[in-house]
Amino acid sequence: RESRELDLVVFGATGFTGTEVVKQLSRLGVVSRWAVGGRRHEALDALAKAWNVPGGTIVADVSDEEALKRMARSTRLVLNATGPYRFFGEAVVKACIEGGADYIDLCGEPEFMERMLLQYHDAAAEAGVVICHACAFDSVPADLGIWHCCQLFREAGGQCAHVEMFHSIEAPLGYSGHITTFQAAVHGVGSARDLSKVRKQLEEKYGKIPKGSDILGPLPKHAAAWFWEPRLGRYAVPFIGSDASVVRSSRRTVANILKTSDAETWMPQFGIYFTIQSKWSLFKMAAAGGCFQFLAAKGWGRNLLLRFPGFFTFGAFSEEGPSKEQMANNKWSGDLFAAGVVGGDRKELVLHAELHDPGYIGTSLLFVLVAQTILEDRGKFSARGGVFTPGAFFHLFQPSSILERLIAHGVEFKVVRSDL
Repeated sequence: RESRELDLVVFGATGFTGTEVVKQLSRLGVVSRWAVGGRRHEALDALAKAWNVPGGTIVADVSDEEALKRMARSTRLVLNATGPYRFFGEAVVKACIEGGADYIDLCGEPEFMERMLLQYHDAAAEAGVVICHACAFDSVPADLGIWHCCQLFREAGGQCAHVEMFHSIEAPLGYSGHITTFQAAVHGVGSARDLSKVRKQLEEKYGKIPKGSDILGPLPKHAAAWFWEPRLGRYAVPFIGSDASVVRSSRRTVANILKTSDAETWMPQFGIYFTIQSKWSLFKMAAAGGCFQFLAAKGWGRNLLLRFPGFFTFGAFSEEGPSKEQMANNKWSGDLFAAGVVGGDRKELVLHAELHDPGYIGTSLLFVLVAQTILEDRGKFSARGGVFTPGAFFHLFQPSSILERLIAHGVEFKVVRSDL
């Protein structure tokens, strides 16, 4: 594939997130041969001109199979930024496998990711094509953060048994996510039955996901759905994003599909949470979350949510997305509290990471760095191809390579406290 015209194509480049990906590629300069793709020729031309895209534009639409395959044959890697993936993702995955191009996306939709694993892993492996989902804020920090906890325990001669991860957001000017993100979440909840069917089929094909380490027993349970987290001085609730699904999917791939011999030693029991500063914010989240879950489970309710996203989310999502000021003034913090055993003794470890504007600027940075790693280090990958999530892909590949690139761009899982 080294002889192909392009190293990568950003597909869906004129969308809200796709445009941020283009900006990051232009700013970082980590790839010299790249193009932008999508269905709107004039918008693509304007974007390519504004950000000095060296490879120009490629017009393709998810409804045009041949155009997608031509795009895939022209490049080594496709960065798919076109969502919701439930509706627009499969055609691109299929075209990349048939066209021999590796593929990554920003997906946070468990049903889509697990359905692609079920339907396309064998074909991708046979074709020698990597399909890797969730390669941005969904869910690089969680999947690789937990993996890094395990790595540090192993380096100390021990094993990680428990990890609790807490997401926190600081947005002093408020924040309004783009409608596409909300649409994906609405349809994700609406596809719960489909997801259950896919998971049953995955179990039948590959077996159950291992439960993980039992050297410290089960992960301690919290007394209620929300709780005060004294280590952070904030309230916490279970995180409803795709992180937990992605971590479990990585475990299925490593243990059951690729049959890595020591897989379970990399599988601490884990919990992932979102933190809130005040009881008032907790109340608003609970009210909006309860309403969302109720409505998204019904067809008429989904229609209401999609027509009035701002109303049902207290302004958390809109057609316009966040303002430039909001994007410039928000930050994600991730705290991982890990426990395990070293030399027969219980030991603990705390990691902390930060990312500017995780929704768009930060997520596009992560996406581009994953792309750079695949392009530059592809030859180190020990499997021929297949469908992956970040933890599984980099576990077989060289996890330190992506971690080093993240550190170089200010995203580091720093050790805050350790008695290893």
